[in-house]
Amino acid sequence: MKLFRKLGKVFRSYSDFDKAVSFGALGIIVLMFVKMIVFPYGLFNFGKVDIYTEGLVSVNGFQNLNPLFVDYNITDREVSRLVFSGLMKYDPKTNAISSDMADLTIDESKTEYTFVLHDGVRWHDGELLTTEDGYFTFAEVVQDPTFANEILKANFDGVEIEVIDEKTIKFKMDKPNVFFVTSLAIGILPKHILQDVPVMDLLQHEFNKQPIGSGPYKVSEPIQVFKDGRMQVTLEMNKEYYGSNPKLDHFRFISYPSEEQLLGEMNSVNGIVKISGEYALQVKEAGGFVLISYELPQYMGVFINMDSPKVQEDKVRIALQKSVFKDDLIAQLSDKIPVDTPLLELDDSDEWIYQPSMEVANGAIFDVGYTYNSIDSKYRTDENGSILLLNLIAREFPEGTQQAEETDVVVSYLEKQWEDIGVEIEVELLPVGKLNERIMDRSYDLLFIGQTLGHNFDTYSYWHSTQVGANGLNLSNYKSFQVDSLIENVRMTFDAAKREEELKKIGKQIAEDIPAIFLYKPIYYYASDGKVEGINMDGVAFPSDRFSYISDWSFVIYDEENSELE
Repeated sequence: MKLFRKLGKVFRSYSDFDKAVSFGALGIIVLMFVKMIVFPYGLFNFGKVDIYTEGLVSVNGFQNLNPLFVDYNITDREVSRLVFSGLMKYDPKTNAISSDMADLTIDESKTEYTFVLHDGVRWHDGELLTTEDGYFTFAEVVQDPTFANEILKANFDGVEIEVIDEKTIKFKMDKPNVFFVTSLAIGILPKHILQDVPVMDLLQHEFNKQPIGSGPYKVSEPIQVFKDGRMQVTLEMNKEYYGSNPKLDHFRFISYPSEEQLLGEMNSVNGIVKISGEYALQVKEAGGFVLISYELPQYMGVFINMDSPKVQEDKVRIALQKSVFKDDLIAQLSDKIPVDTPLLELDDSDEWIYQPSMEVANGAIFDVGYTYNSIDSKYRTDENGSILLLNLIAREFPEGTQQAEETDVVVSYLEKQWEDIGVEIEVELLPVGKLNERIMDRSYDLLFIGQTLGHNFDTYSYWHSTQVGANGLNLSNYKSFQVDSLIENVRMTFDAAKREEELKKIGKQIAEDIPAIFLYKPIYYYASDGKVEGINMDGVAFPSDRFSYISDWSFVIYDEENSELE
């Protein structure tokens, strides 16, 4: 008390000016104290926001952050990429798979892959990550007959997996497969948490909402759902991460059910993921965001069901192909690039079959025996008077969305072009559940849909004859002994030049057989408000591959003296 009385006496002796200076200094000290204790994450640090927030548009939002199921929902892949890590990873700088948590050795026969884990790899809960976790992930989950991801399961079909010791695990195949290493770039699951969960129940397990991983970030708040349809996941930096630590302490993802809602809340986000077309233009016009363009290894096309009697004649497929003028179609869309082949490494635009001609299309359909009954006839008929009617199915998107508008433009264009050569088209836009049922049953003549190659340009899943039917991705029911053999050769060819020669043969045969009409691939943009530097979209195969550079991301430092961003 004596100390306070002495301080009060001294303070009363100050002039008014001295008192004002003292109050000002005291206020600054208090603000600094509050900032450090109450707001440690930089609320008053103008120009630097501790939580970096990305916005995404998704009708489904976040569903399942488990890395083994992100193929079902691209929004989940965004979060999972930061939370989990794998034996290998995709490197956008080299467009190749490289080491992540383990070093890889491949034997001379190219059939044995041996991994040795790096030191100090731990789960977010502190438990040591061992090869038992790798064995659990691939042998006990992926290879289980009830595992729900058929694509991933097929990649490990017939693969022998052996734990050598706590840090060494071996994968052995019957035949070499240059693409196999890509399958090992998925996140590893923690055995100590999930070992008692039946594999058939794993897809619905609560672990998927707030998972434990080994990646550079860990989930600090589980998936949150808001009344307006938004969903949110918040992450914090994993300080025990075995790799290069990120510079951003916190990361937040917000999914919006519509473009309009996100556009109305752009001040709430620092970055916007995967935008294109009119939506990208609106973001740019709103101001404050810079657009970074990129392409993905994916395409949109019309898959022709080769088992459908009406399209088994090759000249019917020629007529359908030749009557599509891709430049005219793309002129009605935004940010699209024409595609002629599913082998995106190749450029077959000079092939005869890809050059449109209504004259050739009409001639081909006439040669099959379809003619007009009279000068006023709109559709061609066969000798029995039956109209050439083809069913075209596509996914139905919510009204007003960019996907719905794009689908409407494409389907309307195709319908008109094919009706101009006398083919009647019955269009069905189906909800995703019903569409998947029809795809599994292969109940269609024509299917408008997209395919994503991702990190793996292996054509086996899409065009090998073993992949027809309910569980396969050979959507055209395409069967070619020659193409099967070439695809298998490509898998076993590690020499890049020789592999390209085989790919050219595959491309030529598919061009001749016309199991599908390949249309275009999109151009996308990442929108950034400029508060973080180091964002790089070069070489990405999925938008989430931008996180390969996450250790380079850092907040731009605000220079108060010069009042500008450095």
